[in-house]
Amino acid sequence: MPFVITTAVVFAAILGVLVFFHELGHLWAAKLSRMRVYEFAFGFGPVLVRLGRRGDTDYSIRSVPLGGFVRIAGMDPGEEDVEDGFHSKAAWKRALVIAAGPFMSLVLGYVVFLLIGFVWGFATDIPTNKVYMVQKGSPAAEAGLQKGDIIYAIDGRRVTDGRQVTKAIRSSEGRQLTIQVKRGGKFIVVKASAKLQKLEGKKVWLLGFTPEPVMRRAGVVESIKKGTILTANVVIGIVRTLFSHRITQDVGGIVMIGYVTGEMVKEGAYSVLFELAMLSLMLGVLNLLPIPVLDGGHLLYLLIEKIRGRRLDPQTWQAVQGAGLVFLILVVIAVFFLDISRLASGRIP
Repeated sequence: MPFVITTAVVFAAILGVLVFFHELGHLWAAKLSRMRVYEFAFGFGPVLVRLGRRGDTDYSIRSVPLGGFVRIAGMDPGEEDVEDGFHSKAAWKRALVIAAGPFMSLVLGYVVFLLIGFVWGFATDIPTNKVYMVQKGSPAAEAGLQKGDIIYAIDGRRVTDGRQVTKAIRSSEGRQLTIQVKRGGKFIVVKASAKLQKLEGKKVWLLGFTPEPVMRRAGVVESIKKGTILTANVVIGIVRTLFSHRITQDVGGIVMIGYVTGEMVKEGAYSVLFELAMLSLMLGVLNLLPIPVLDGGHLLYLLIEKIRGRRLDPQTWQAVQGAGLVFLILVVIAVFFLDISRLASGRIP
């Protein structure tokens, strides 16, 4: 199968899994709250297979397997209130149903990280001296360093692990380094000068490549511990990015996700699952933003309803949601062109 098609299939599968589990969270919470659910479908478009009816809910598989959807009675804008519908339930139950989607996305990301820990393990604190990834346009790329290169010595000093490599680069303060590299059984020499860049809030000297990590399989207890820490760190990192000046540099859209998916496909199942976990956590966090049409916007609506003591006029809320949708479309378009610009200039790592 051609690589482009493989990437497209993997990309579609990731998107489908993300949306499906997100909507599954809404479904389960609605059922627990005894809300009437008209339909739950895997995919979009015309019905491909009807899986039957259970209670008030029709289950089906649609022709376009990109996620899924759940139709809860009374939840669509302009729809009349019905018995056991969304608006017939207490505010806390409605909030539970809305929050269940992002919560399920966070859980999916966490579970995938646990799976990675069980099967492949987690990266140890000390990486190898082997080049794992080279950032485009970086001093390392300009010097000719490639993925798979083994850093044998820097300025004549033997290095045996990633910690020693990092120390030598960061202490160089921008002067030219002579790097002896082992590539395909042969030794070559490259010269590169590190650039001062911001990393985790600090300015450090970097060449722009990532050392290959040493993976160690984790037991049940250690996997849960490290998976929890990793999930928390990723979520905190996403939130910090959203409220920092770096958001325009770090944000990416469909083009960047597609590009990264292609790179992860080259790396194998581990990298694809890692991307799935990261995207699921991002979906969970971003959906909690207080923007109409997102789950966070619906939660804000419930908060306003609670403060006012009555619901907003349905037509007003429908107009607000329309404005929110237009805003999101504009953001998607802007990010799309930003991604194209990055790709054209080689600024996508």
